[in-house]
Amino acid sequence: MLRLIPLLGLLAALASAQAEPLPDLPDPLGRAGMMAAVLREADGSEVIVATGGTNFPDKMPWQGGQRKYHKDILKLSRKDSAWSWSKIGELPEGLVGAAFCATPKRDGLVIAGGASAEGHRADVWLVGLDGKVTRFAESMTRPRAYAGFTSANGHLIVIGGIARPEDTAALATLTSLDLDDPDKPWRTTDADPSYGRIIPLVGSGLGKLVWGGGCSLSEKDGKPFRSYHENLAFQSSLDAGNRFHGLPNKLAGAAGPGVLSQTHLFFVGGDDGTQYGHPYETHTGLARRILVMDLETFEVTDLGEWPHPVAVAPLLRLGDDLVTVSGEVRPGVRTPKLTRWPIPAKYR
Repeated sequence: MLRLIPLLGLLAALASAQAEPLPDLPDPLGRAGMMAAVLREADGSEVIVATGGTNFPDKMPWQGGQRKYHKDILKLSRKDSAWSWSKIGELPEGLVGAAFCATPKRDGLVIAGGASAEGHRADVWLVGLDGKVTRFAESMTRPRAYAGFTSANGHLIVIGGIARPEDTAALATLTSLDLDDPDKPWRTTDADPSYGRIIPLVGSGLGKLVWGGGCSLSEKDGKPFRSYHENLAFQSSLDAGNRFHGLPNKLAGAAGPGVLSQTHLFFVGGDDGTQYGHPYETHTGLARRILVMDLETFEVTDLGEWPHPVAVAPLLRLGDDLVTVSGEVRPGVRTPKLTRWPIPAKYR
């Protein structure tokens, strides 16, 4: 069931206007599919480390433009009451659509899989606060990009995704890595059709893993064809099940993974599929709704609109604010904005 709370959204928007703004990404085109986390420096201060993503620097895709994969590692830190970006390193290659999370000690960013200009990857990297990149664990058993993911109980959990750009079926398995003991091999489930999605919404809390929406794939005219979904599934140590129509509408690629606050998960924006297959140049923009999911009842509440459309972007918690890091506003078009929005007091 969906409930609309325009007053909460209005109050949050007013509070957001008073929050200290964050500077734009130091790439005026913005990027989609970046990897990012809020980490903690030795002095306890919070910083955002972000890397990867793609954009079209020369021409839009409908004009024949080529996608650029980025590898610079950027840090956003606060000094003398001002936030600023600095470049601190580079990934071995440009990546987009990887699974990611902070380490349990919040002193590094773990990146697993993703897509590069040369194909999809299975590598697992650790990006330190100093920008150094090292191998964190054994590679996944097969490449995965555009999967759903979250961290839960000290594990990075990856659901679905595709092994190759041309695949017409998503991987129907869940795989997980022990972040406290990354020398252990990845553990992968048996196939389950509910895992077979790309860019689903995924989050965890209260001992539950929740995933929903996303796109299943099939073949149409020799190419991958997306079918959008709204169903919701969960599992815990006690039970598992499905909540059909758990989302207010079909939705994929929301800014995420879901941010946990008390007993609720937050997601922002995404693609509802209503313009899928339409010409890119006439696309009117991706979604901008702010959704909060009650992990006890699975009820989804609409808290209003994000300041701009956004999809395939990291969603982070910085203090009591949600933050989106760049992202896509319509196919081929990105935003450089880092947008912050205060979590309403009742959910903190």
